[in-house]
Amino acid sequence: MKYSHWIKKARKTKDRLKKESPESSTITKKQISKDSSISIRELYKTQKWENLIKIAKQSKGLFEEYDCIKVQKKVIKLGESVLINSGDAHDEDYIGTIKQIISIKEPTTLKLICLCRVQWYMRKSEVIKSHPKSNEWVSEQELFKTKHEDYILAQTVIHSCQIFSCKEYVDLDEIESTVYFNRLSWDMEKKQFQGLETIQKFCSCQQPVNPDRKYVQCDSCHQWYHLECVGLQEGELNDSEFFCKLCL
Repeated sequence: MKYSHWIKKARKTKDRLKKESPESSTITKKQISKDSSISIRELYKTQKWENLIKIAKQSKGLFEEYDCIKVQKKVIKLGESVLINSGDAHDEDYIGTIKQIISIKEPTTLKLICLCRVQWYMRKSEVIKSHPKSNEWVSEQELFKTKHEDYILAQTVIHSCQIFSCKEYVDLDEIESTVYFNRLSWDMEKKQFQGLETIQKFCSCQQPVNPDRKYVQCDSCHQWYHLECVGLQEGELNDSEFFCKLCL
């Protein structure tokens, strides 16, 4: 790269440095700054964040890392889970956990490019494409953790959200739209759930619990059943006892 060429040009022997005038040394430094500035601008336009970070780390004073940052009146903290603008092409916003917060200074304008490294979660709408039958037991507020990470512009973060365990989620008195739960991981390469075999199954249909659906408990064996699986409707529930077919 042209940037590397100028770095090599600056590494001269002591004899060459003695002959070099202060003016020529200044010109070399300015050229390095100019080339890195051009590279940063071009990489920003093409959103090649990994390459942009590598370039910034090569020049002193261009790269900074933070635990917390304020961008467009929004405070972003390391380790928090956030909603991320997915653009006009998607109905749902993305969700991820902030793993790193950095800024890169554009050398000529001194403007900061703020980036966040995010570990992604998958939504129900994304996983049921590969596993349509999971639609019955996956909640609308359920998320699936992945190992996939990307850099995003900090300005695309909308606001923070909360992610609980399934047990914590079920025990909540009120559930807002920015409250989610996670109990499984998702393998993005194999497009399959991880840990599904470890989750307790309920009802005669043997599915993981779905907090969105209604259940009734057998007064004898204390097992939980979907209303539709035992032929009941929500309006039919009362204080009378219920016994499943196995206990009748």
